[in-house]
Amino acid sequence: MHRDVILFSAFAAGDIVPEWVHLAPTGTFKGRDGRGPYTLDAQAVLADFAAGDRRPIDENHAIDKAAPEGRPSPARGWIVALEARGDGIWGRVEWTDTGRQLLTDKAYRGISPALRVAAGGRVLGIARASLVNDPNLLLTSLHNRSSDHMDLVKLREALGLAADASEAAILAALGQQKTDLATHQAQTASIAAALGLAAGATGDQVVTELQSRQGDASKLAAVKTGLAAAGIDFDKVSATQIETHLRAGGGGTEVTTLRTTVTELQSQLTTLKNDTAKEKAVAFVDSQIVAGKMIRTLRDHYIERHMREPDAVEKELAALPSLHMAGRRAAPAGTQDGTALTDADREVCELMGLDPKAFAATKKTRMEVL
Repeated sequence: MHRDVILFSAFAAGDIVPEWVHLAPTGTFKGRDGRGPYTLDAQAVLADFAAGDRRPIDENHAIDKAAPEGRPSPARGWIVALEARGDGIWGRVEWTDTGRQLLTDKAYRGISPALRVAAGGRVLGIARASLVNDPNLLLTSLHNRSSDHMDLVKLREALGLAADASEAAILAALGQQKTDLATHQAQTASIAAALGLAAGATGDQVVTELQSRQGDASKLAAVKTGLAAAGIDFDKVSATQIETHLRAGGGGTEVTTLRTTVTELQSQLTTLKNDTAKEKAVAFVDSQIVAGKMIRTLRDHYIERHMREPDAVEKELAALPSLHMAGRRAAPAGTQDGTALTDADREVCELMGLDPKAFAATKKTRMEVL
Protein backbone atom coordinates (compact mmCIF):
# COMPACT_ATOMS: atom_id res chain seq x y z
CA MET A 1 0.00 0.00 0.00
CA HIS A 2 1.30 3.45 -0.95
CA ARG A 3 0.78 6.66 1.04
CA ASP A 4 1.68 10.32 0.59
CA VAL A 5 4.14 11.77 3.10
CA ILE A 6 4.59 15.52 3.41
CA LEU A 7 8.08 16.71 4.30
CA PHE A 8 9.77 20.08 4.36
CA SER A 9 13.07 21.36 2.96
CA ALA A 10 14.82 24.60 3.81
CA PHE A 11 16.01 27.36 1.50
CA ALA A 12 18.92 29.68 2.10
CA ALA A 13 18.68 33.41 1.61
CA GLY A 14 19.17 34.68 -1.91
CA ASP A 15 17.69 36.78 -4.65
CA ILE A 16 17.00 34.52 -7.64
CA VAL A 17 13.94 32.66 -8.86
CA PRO A 18 15.27 29.18 -9.64
CA GLU A 19 14.31 27.17 -12.68
CA TRP A 20 15.20 23.90 -10.89
CA VAL A 21 14.27 22.96 -7.31
CA HIS A 22 15.60 20.16 -5.09
CA LEU A 23 12.69 17.86 -4.21
CA ALA A 24 14.16 14.72 -2.59
CA PRO A 25 17.62 13.77 -1.28
CA THR A 26 19.47 10.71 -2.47
CA GLY A 27 19.83 7.50 -0.45
CA THR A 28 18.09 6.99 2.92
CA PHE A 29 16.95 10.03 4.88
CA LYS A 30 14.71 11.30 7.70
CA GLY A 31 12.83 14.53 8.31
CA ARG A 32 13.96 16.91 11.03
CA ASP A 33 10.91 15.87 13.03
CA GLY A 34 12.09 12.25 13.03
CA ARG A 35 9.74 10.87 10.39
CA GLY A 36 11.24 8.15 8.29
CA PRO A 37 13.55 6.64 7.37
CA TYR A 38 12.76 6.90 3.68
CA THR A 39 14.84 5.54 0.78
CA LEU A 40 14.76 7.23 -2.59
CA ASP A 41 14.10 4.99 -5.62
CA ALA A 42 15.12 7.50 -8.26
CA GLN A 43 14.16 5.38 -11.26
CA ALA A 44 10.72 4.66 -9.80
CA VAL A 45 10.18 8.38 -9.17
CA LEU A 46 11.12 9.26 -12.75
CA ALA A 47 8.87 6.52 -14.15
CA ASP A 48 5.96 7.68 -11.97
CA PHE A 49 6.35 11.23 -13.24
CA ALA A 50 6.61 10.13 -16.88
CA ALA A 51 3.36 8.19 -16.56
CA GLY A 52 1.43 11.22 -15.28
CA ASP A 53 1.13 14.95 -15.82
CA ARG A 54 2.94 17.99 -14.48
CA ARG A 55 2.82 18.40 -10.69
CA PRO A 56 1.56 21.55 -8.90
CA ILE A 57 3.42 23.68 -6.37
CA ASP A 58 1.02 25.50 -4.01
CA GLU A 59 1.35 27.46 -0.75
CA ASN A 60 1.37 25.72 2.63
CA HIS A 61 -0.14 22.51 1.25
CA ALA A 62 -3.37 24.21 0.30
CA ILE A 63 -4.25 21.33 -2.02
CA ASP A 64 -4.18 18.91 0.95
CA LYS A 65 -5.68 21.23 3.58
CA ALA A 66 -7.76 23.99 1.98
CA ALA A 67 -9.11 22.24 -1.12
CA PRO A 68 -11.01 19.51 0.82
CA GLU A 69 -12.86 22.31 2.63
CA GLY A 70 -13.71 24.10 -0.58
CA ARG A 71 -11.19 26.89 -0.08
CA PRO A 72 -8.84 28.15 -2.84
CA SER A 73 -5.66 26.19 -3.52
CA PRO A 74 -4.10 27.85 -6.58
CA ALA A 75 -0.85 26.63 -8.05
CA ARG A 76 2.12 28.99 -7.76
CA GLY A 77 4.17 26.88 -10.14
CA TRP A 78 4.19 23.63 -12.07
CA ILE A 79 6.83 20.91 -11.97
CA VAL A 80 7.21 20.03 -15.66
CA ALA A 81 10.28 17.77 -15.59
CA LEU A 82 12.30 15.67 -13.15
CA GLU A 83 15.99 14.86 -13.19
CA ALA A 84 18.01 12.42 -11.07
CA ARG A 85 21.34 13.86 -9.92
CA GLY A 86 24.06 12.87 -7.50
CA ASP A 87 22.27 14.55 -4.59
CA GLY A 88 18.73 13.39 -5.38
CA ILE A 89 15.71 14.39 -7.47
CA TRP A 90 15.40 17.86 -8.95
CA GLY A 91 12.36 19.33 -10.66
CA ARG A 92 12.17 22.00 -13.36
CA VAL A 93 9.48 24.53 -12.52
CA GLU A 94 7.39 26.86 -14.63
CA TRP A 95 6.43 29.53 -12.10
CA THR A 96 3.23 31.55 -12.32
CA ASP A 97 3.52 35.32 -12.10
CA THR A 98 2.32 35.16 -8.48
CA GLY A 99 4.75 32.39 -7.60
CA ARG A 100 7.64 34.29 -9.17
CA GLN A 101 6.72 37.39 -7.19
CA LEU A 102 6.50 35.43 -3.94
CA LEU A 103 10.05 34.13 -4.44
CA THR A 104 11.35 37.53 -5.49
CA ASP A 105 9.85 38.99 -2.28
CA LYS A 106 11.35 36.08 -0.27
CA ALA A 107 7.90 35.35 1.15
CA TYR A 108 8.85 31.69 1.66
CA ARG A 109 12.10 30.08 2.72
CA GLY A 110 11.54 26.45 1.79
CA ILE A 111 9.77 23.86 -0.33
CA SER A 112 7.90 20.84 0.99
CA PRO A 113 7.49 17.83 -1.32
CA ALA A 114 4.58 15.42 -0.91
CA LEU A 115 6.25 12.04 -1.48
CA ARG A 116 4.54 8.84 -2.55
CA VAL A 117 5.94 6.21 -0.19
CA ALA A 118 5.49 2.42 -0.23
CA ALA A 119 5.54 0.10 2.75
CA GLY A 120 9.07 -0.02 4.12
CA GLY A 121 9.68 3.66 3.32
CA ARG A 122 10.66 3.39 -0.35
CA VAL A 123 9.97 6.68 -2.15
CA LEU A 124 8.21 5.91 -5.44
CA GLY A 125 7.03 9.30 -6.61
CA ILE A 126 6.51 13.01 -5.99
CA ALA A 127 2.82 13.96 -5.93
CA ARG A 128 3.23 17.74 -5.59
CA ALA A 129 5.12 20.35 -3.54
CA SER A 130 4.44 23.50 -1.53
CA LEU A 131 6.13 26.77 -0.71
CA VAL A 132 6.55 26.79 3.09
CA ASN A 133 8.28 28.53 5.98
CA ASP A 134 8.59 25.48 8.26
CA PRO A 135 11.18 23.27 6.55
CA ASN A 136 11.83 19.69 7.59
CA LEU A 137 14.18 18.28 4.94
CA LEU A 138 17.74 19.46 4.31
CA LEU A 139 17.63 20.23 0.59
CA THR A 140 19.24 22.84 -1.60
CA SER A 141 17.45 26.16 -1.31
CA LEU A 142 15.47 27.81 -4.04
CA HIS A 143 17.49 30.94 -3.31
CA ASN A 144 20.87 29.20 -2.96
CA ARG A 145 23.42 30.55 -5.45
CA SER A 146 25.83 27.69 -4.64
CA SER A 147 23.61 25.03 -6.24
CA ASP A 148 24.75 22.74 -9.04
CA HIS A 149 23.51 25.19 -11.69
CA MET A 150 25.73 28.11 -12.54
CA ASP A 151 24.11 31.54 -12.52
CA LEU A 152 22.73 32.21 -16.01
CA VAL A 153 24.10 35.75 -15.87
CA LYS A 154 27.62 34.37 -15.38
CA LEU A 155 27.09 31.81 -18.13
CA ARG A 156 26.03 34.52 -20.59
CA GLU A 157 29.10 36.58 -19.70
CA ALA A 158 31.45 33.59 -20.01
CA LEU A 159 30.01 32.68 -23.41
CA GLY A 160 30.03 36.26 -24.68
CA LEU A 161 26.24 36.35 -25.11
CA ALA A 162 23.88 39.27 -24.73
CA ALA A 163 22.49 39.96 -21.24
CA ASP A 164 19.01 38.89 -22.37
CA ALA A 165 20.09 35.69 -24.18
CA SER A 166 17.59 32.87 -23.67
CA GLU A 167 18.33 29.50 -22.10
CA ALA A 168 18.08 27.97 -25.57
CA ALA A 169 20.75 30.39 -26.83
CA ILE A 170 23.00 29.48 -23.89
CA LEU A 171 22.60 25.76 -24.58
CA ALA A 172 23.32 26.33 -28.28
CA ALA A 173 26.50 28.26 -27.45
CA LEU A 174 27.65 25.51 -25.08
CA GLY A 175 26.95 22.91 -27.78
CA GLN A 176 28.98 24.91 -30.31
CA GLN A 177 31.87 25.14 -27.88
CA LYS A 178 31.74 21.37 -27.45
CA THR A 179 31.78 20.93 -31.24
CA ASP A 180 34.68 23.39 -31.64
CA LEU A 181 36.65 21.56 -28.96
CA ALA A 182 36.07 18.19 -30.66
CA THR A 183 37.16 19.67 -34.01
CA HIS A 184 40.31 21.14 -32.44
CA GLN A 185 41.17 17.82 -30.83
CA ALA A 186 40.68 15.98 -34.13
CA GLN A 187 42.89 18.49 -35.96
CA THR A 188 45.58 18.21 -33.30
CA ALA A 189 45.48 14.41 -33.60
CA SER A 190 45.84 14.63 -37.40
CA ILE A 191 48.81 17.00 -37.14
CA ALA A 192 50.42 14.77 -34.49
CA ALA A 193 50.04 11.73 -36.75
CA ALA A 194 51.55 13.61 -39.70
CA LEU A 195 54.51 14.55 -37.51
CA GLY A 196 55.01 10.93 -36.47
CA LEU A 197 54.04 11.53 -32.84
CA ALA A 198 52.37 8.87 -30.72
CA ALA A 199 48.59 8.73 -30.51
CA GLY A 200 47.28 10.98 -27.77
CA ALA A 201 50.06 13.55 -28.15
CA THR A 202 49.17 16.80 -26.41
CA GLY A 203 48.99 20.22 -28.03
CA ASP A 204 52.21 21.21 -26.27
CA GLN A 205 54.01 18.19 -27.73
CA VAL A 206 52.81 19.08 -31.23
CA VAL A 207 53.99 22.67 -30.83
CA THR A 208 57.39 21.51 -29.52
CA GLU A 209 57.84 19.19 -32.53
CA LEU A 210 56.85 21.92 -34.99
CA GLN A 211 59.28 24.35 -33.35
CA SER A 212 62.10 21.80 -33.59
CA ARG A 213 61.40 21.36 -37.29
CA GLN A 214 61.39 25.10 -37.79
CA GLY A 215 64.87 25.00 -36.30
CA ASP A 216 65.94 22.52 -38.98
CA ALA A 217 64.48 24.75 -41.68
CA SER A 218 66.37 27.80 -40.35
CA LYS A 219 69.57 25.75 -40.15
CA LEU A 220 69.12 24.57 -43.75
CA ALA A 221 68.54 28.12 -44.99
CA ALA A 222 71.70 29.33 -43.23
CA VAL A 223 73.82 26.51 -44.69
CA LYS A 224 72.52 27.17 -48.22
CA THR A 225 73.26 30.89 -47.91
CA GLY A 226 76.80 30.27 -46.69
CA LEU A 227 77.57 27.75 -49.44
CA ALA A 228 76.05 29.98 -52.11
CA ALA A 229 78.45 32.73 -51.06
CA ALA A 230 81.26 30.24 -51.76
CA GLY A 231 79.80 29.43 -55.18
CA ILE A 232 78.33 26.04 -54.17
CA ASP A 233 74.76 24.99 -54.96
CA PHE A 234 73.57 22.92 -52.00
CA ASP A 235 70.90 21.14 -54.09
CA LYS A 236 73.35 19.98 -56.78
CA VAL A 237 76.35 18.68 -54.86
CA SER A 238 76.94 15.92 -52.33
CA ALA A 239 78.03 16.32 -48.73
CA THR A 240 81.43 14.86 -49.69
CA GLN A 241 81.93 17.49 -52.40
CA ILE A 242 81.02 20.22 -49.92
CA GLU A 243 83.49 18.81 -47.38
CA THR A 244 86.28 18.62 -49.99
CA HIS A 245 85.70 22.22 -50.99
CA LEU A 246 85.76 23.45 -47.41
CA ARG A 247 88.86 21.44 -46.45
CA ALA A 248 90.66 22.96 -49.39
CA GLY A 249 90.18 26.28 -47.66
CA GLY A 250 91.35 24.98 -44.29
CA GLY A 251 89.44 23.86 -41.21
CA GLY A 252 89.27 20.63 -39.27
CA THR A 253 86.70 19.66 -36.68
CA GLU A 254 84.40 22.47 -37.77
CA VAL A 255 84.35 21.09 -41.31
CA THR A 256 83.53 17.59 -40.08
CA THR A 257 80.68 18.93 -37.97
CA LEU A 258 79.37 20.92 -40.90
CA ARG A 259 79.59 17.87 -43.16
CA THR A 260 77.46 15.89 -40.67
CA THR A 261 74.92 18.70 -40.54
CA VAL A 262 74.77 18.95 -44.34
CA THR A 263 74.36 15.19 -44.68
CA GLU A 264 71.48 15.18 -42.23
CA LEU A 265 69.78 18.13 -43.88
CA GLN A 266 70.18 16.71 -47.37
CA SER A 267 68.75 13.40 -46.18
CA GLN A 268 65.75 15.14 -44.66
CA LEU A 269 65.26 17.22 -47.78
CA THR A 270 65.47 14.16 -50.04
CA THR A 271 62.96 12.27 -47.92
CA LEU A 272 60.57 15.21 -48.00
CA LYS A 273 60.89 15.58 -51.76
CA ASN A 274 60.38 11.86 -52.33
CA ASP A 275 57.32 11.75 -50.06
CA THR A 276 55.79 14.73 -51.83
CA ALA A 277 56.56 13.32 -55.28
CA LYS A 278 55.06 9.93 -54.38
CA GLU A 279 51.87 11.51 -53.03
CA LYS A 280 51.42 13.41 -56.28
CA ALA A 281 52.24 10.34 -58.37
CA VAL A 282 49.81 8.09 -56.51
CA ALA A 283 47.04 10.67 -56.74
CA PHE A 284 47.52 11.18 -60.50
CA VAL A 285 47.87 7.51 -61.48
CA ASP A 286 44.89 6.47 -59.38
CA SER A 287 42.81 9.24 -60.92
CA GLN A 288 43.64 7.89 -64.37
CA ILE A 289 42.59 4.38 -63.34
CA VAL A 290 39.29 5.74 -62.05
CA ALA A 291 38.89 7.60 -65.33
CA GLY A 292 38.99 4.27 -67.18
CA LYS A 293 42.58 4.22 -68.42
CA MET A 294 43.80 0.62 -68.92
CA ILE A 295 46.83 0.82 -66.65
CA ARG A 296 45.75 -0.97 -63.47
CA THR A 297 48.35 -3.72 -63.85
CA LEU A 298 51.03 -1.09 -64.49
CA ARG A 299 50.07 1.13 -61.52
CA ASP A 300 53.36 0.77 -59.60
CA HIS A 301 55.36 1.24 -62.80
CA TYR A 302 53.63 4.52 -63.62
CA ILE A 303 53.89 5.77 -60.02
CA GLU A 304 57.64 5.18 -60.04
CA ARG A 305 58.03 6.84 -63.44
CA HIS A 306 55.85 9.80 -62.43
CA MET A 307 58.13 10.47 -59.45
CA ARG A 308 61.05 10.87 -61.87
CA GLU A 309 59.38 12.40 -64.94
CA PRO A 310 55.86 13.61 -64.10
CA ASP A 311 55.33 15.66 -67.28
CA ALA A 312 56.14 12.75 -69.60
CA VAL A 313 53.88 10.30 -67.73
CA GLU A 314 50.97 12.74 -67.58
CA LYS A 315 51.28 13.42 -71.31
CA GLU A 316 51.45 9.70 -72.09
CA LEU A 317 48.42 8.73 -69.99
CA ALA A 318 46.40 11.66 -71.29
CA ALA A 319 46.73 10.14 -74.76
CA LEU A 320 45.27 6.80 -73.69
CA PRO A 321 41.55 6.25 -74.35
CA SER A 322 39.11 5.69 -71.52
CA LEU A 323 36.95 2.59 -71.23
CA HIS A 324 34.08 4.63 -69.81
CA MET A 325 31.31 6.07 -71.93
CA ALA A 326 32.60 9.51 -71.09
CA GLY A 327 35.94 8.51 -72.59
CA ARG A 328 34.63 7.34 -75.99
CA ARG A 329 35.91 9.36 -78.88
CA ALA A 330 34.12 10.27 -82.05
CA ALA A 331 34.44 7.67 -84.78
CA PRO A 332 37.13 8.43 -87.37
CA ALA A 333 35.93 9.77 -90.69
CA GLY A 334 34.65 7.06 -92.99
CA THR A 335 33.42 4.70 -90.24
CA GLN A 336 29.85 4.29 -89.05
CA ASP A 337 30.18 2.19 -85.91
CA GLY A 338 33.24 3.83 -84.32
CA THR A 339 35.15 0.53 -84.12
CA ALA A 340 38.05 1.56 -86.33
CA LEU A 341 41.30 1.96 -84.46
CA THR A 342 42.32 5.52 -83.66
CA ASP A 343 45.89 6.74 -83.48
CA ALA A 344 45.64 6.49 -79.69
CA ASP A 345 44.40 2.89 -79.98
CA ARG A 346 47.35 1.96 -82.12
CA GLU A 347 49.69 3.61 -79.61
CA VAL A 348 48.17 1.49 -76.86
CA CYS A 349 48.62 -1.68 -78.89
CA GLU A 350 52.23 -0.80 -79.56
CA LEU A 351 52.99 0.09 -75.93
CA MET A 352 51.31 -2.99 -74.50
CA GLY A 353 52.25 -5.46 -77.25
CA LEU A 354 48.63 -6.16 -78.25
CA ASP A 355 47.44 -7.49 -81.61
CA PRO A 356 45.63 -4.57 -83.39
CA LYS A 357 43.02 -6.90 -84.93
CA ALA A 358 42.22 -8.55 -81.61
CA PHE A 359 42.05 -5.11 -79.97
CA ALA A 360 39.67 -3.89 -82.71
CA ALA A 361 37.44 -6.95 -82.21
CA THR A 362 37.33 -6.36 -78.46
CA LYS A 363 36.55 -2.71 -79.01
CA LYS A 364 33.68 -3.60 -81.34
CA THR A 365 32.23 -5.97 -78.79
CA ARG A 366 32.36 -3.29 -76.07
CA MET A 367 30.78 -0.76 -78.41
CA GLU A 368 27.91 -3.14 -79.07
CA VAL A 369 27.38 -3.67 -75.33
CA LEU A 370 27.49 0.05 -74.65
